[in-house]
Amino acid sequence: MLGEQSQETGLAINRLIYGATQCVTDKGEWQGGNMLLKLVRPFAVATLVLVTSACAPLQTTTDSGAPVESRQPGQARPAEKPQQRAPTTIAPARQAVSPAQKAVSSLLQEGWGYYEAGNNERAIAIAERAQRLDPQRAEVYLLLASSYFAQSKRGVAEQLAQRGLSFSQSDVTIRGQLQSLLAEIRGAVL
Repeated sequence: MLGEQSQETGLAINRLIYGATQCVTDKGEWQGGNMLLKLVRPFAVATLVLVTSACAPLQTTTDSGAPVESRQPGQARPAEKPQQRAPTTIAPARQAVSPAQKAVSSLLQEGWGYYEAGNNERAIAIAERAQRLDPQRAEVYLLLASSYFAQSKRGVAEQLAQRGLSFSQSDVTIRGQLQSLLAEIRGAVL
């Protein structure tokens, strides 16, 4: 009885899926297998193509493989050049200077000119422009601190000098000038 129910259920499912009146004969043989194959084959092929194409490596080079020698028959092979040896000394790497760094250097040069001429307001304005371009350049803070100190603004000058010291680790000259200015600011009596 259980076997008859499962066979009837199987036949009902087959009718729903394939729309066939009978997919299994009385002998238990499968009919309509070609219909199933016709339905499944396109999906299987598409799935196979998608899976294998996803696993294929991307070509990242345009290298066409080994070099091909082109010479006429009977022509002698050209003499090979001896391999060149790498130089034994290593040249120091040049530091690339960005346009922003060039602009900051130009602004600082202009700012120092105004500072030396006694135009501290203009020196501060130019140093602030340089600060916006390169906020970690210690010389910017040296110019700012010097200009504010010349205007008798000790508190601001001291803060700027300390800030400049925090950025002056790689520039010993600027660091020394900032330390001298800071000592002068702290020792000044207004």
